[in-house]
Amino acid sequence: MEMEEGQQVFTGLLKSFSPKDGQPQAHQVFLVQESADDLIGAAQAVNKDYLTFASDMSHYTIVVYKKKRSRLGIDVDTTHGTAGLLVDAVKGGLVEEWNKNHPLMKVQAGDHIIEVNGVVGDAQAVLAECQSANRLSMRLLRGRLEPSNDDRSCLPSLQVVSWNVLAGAYASLKMYPNVDPAILRAPRRRAQVAAALAHLSADVICLQEVDCSLEELGLCAEYDSCTAQRPQGRCDRCVIAWKRDRLEVGTAGHRAIFFDDHPPPAAFECDPAHYETGNVGLAVELRLRSDPGKRCITVATTHLCWEPHKMDVRAWQLHAFFSMVSRFASPRILLCGDLNSQPRTQPHQFLAQGCRLVSAYQDMESDAVTNSNADVNPGGFAAMIDYIWFSPKWFSIRKRLHLPSCDELRAQANVMESDPVPTLLSAGWPSDHLALSVVLELTNPVMVMDDWDFD
Repeated sequence: MEMEEGQQVFTGLLKSFSPKDGQPQAHQVFLVQESADDLIGAAQAVNKDYLTFASDMSHYTIVVYKKKRSRLGIDVDTTHGTAGLLVDAVKGGLVEEWNKNHPLMKVQAGDHIIEVNGVVGDAQAVLAECQSANRLSMRLLRGRLEPSNDDRSCLPSLQVVSWNVLAGAYASLKMYPNVDPAILRAPRRRAQVAAALAHLSADVICLQEVDCSLEELGLCAEYDSCTAQRPQGRCDRCVIAWKRDRLEVGTAGHRAIFFDDHPPPAAFECDPAHYETGNVGLAVELRLRSDPGKRCITVATTHLCWEPHKMDVRAWQLHAFFSMVSRFASPRILLCGDLNSQPRTQPHQFLAQGCRLVSAYQDMESDAVTNSNADVNPGGFAAMIDYIWFSPKWFSIRKRLHLPSCDELRAQANVMESDPVPTLLSAGWPSDHLALSVVLELTNPVMVMDDWDFD
């Protein structure tokens, strides 16, 4: 092996896990002690394109059509001291129908109607247009327009990150034969993970495949945390970390679930070993210190089994996990992680339809990529298998990280459209998964006013 100045090399045994049976195996490897300059250079090389937030999602537009005797179904306040209409409550009618069909552009109490059919700048004029026109193209602002004395629309927000950071035991030349071995080194990749997390500086960080101390990832100075270690000597764990100056643990505390301890009902009539994969889930109840209402949220993360032929196992694990999470603490649920399940598969549909959660990237799931490896299967693999889900009753999205499409990743790497999507693990990125991040706003209490009808 060619050495760089300032490095030392050691030989030793590294535990990894066979994809076939999940049991530890020993391999002789070269362990390279990175120099400080190497680690600083690696951290500076992190691809910031993967850490860029998309345009602010606080502005959105809805279009509804009034019919005879129809109800818009919202209560508004025209005396709020702004040029728009403050939405105090959604109470059925056309807006509630819109909300059911467009969960990511859901009109909520605390939002402001700032423009209707081009009418803008005067609350009374906006209201008059709503009352007179049959087609309403309404532009709204999520949350506050400008501070008010009673602070009704100053809603607490929370930035959440979810990321499978790729454990060292799985970062092998066998899995990534065309990746430079220097890129696979654990210290280098951990330095890049730490740099990316520091750049995002999220309030809540959910990680999967963590195999090192949180200090190495830069999460000790500002964060408290809880973990769930995978059983039977496996090297990695799930972690939830939160900024201690913003959040504190609620009365429910935290809880881990080991899916091997929750086999499916006997009615499945299957081999129990089929479900023994060593995967885990983790949940914690957190309270925002600055929230006058002392509201709690339940943050949950998991890493479901990866084997392609075990979709039934993933579905059962997710069912068991959500059952535990929903009974555990607050109904304000954030559930995220590596589900190893593409959109419209059984686990995905379970959360979307059975649990009535909303994916933060719902509108772009068919094109977005969160995981890629050009060297698996004929033609490689690239798809969305990582998610952040939330309860739409309690949260709305302010902004989110951009996720690239297959075409964007090919263009970045300057490869042909017919080529496999490049592996995300590279000199500029430490994992085969991208980080997901959203800024979520907690909804405020509904204020009741006279209903708004149209004859």
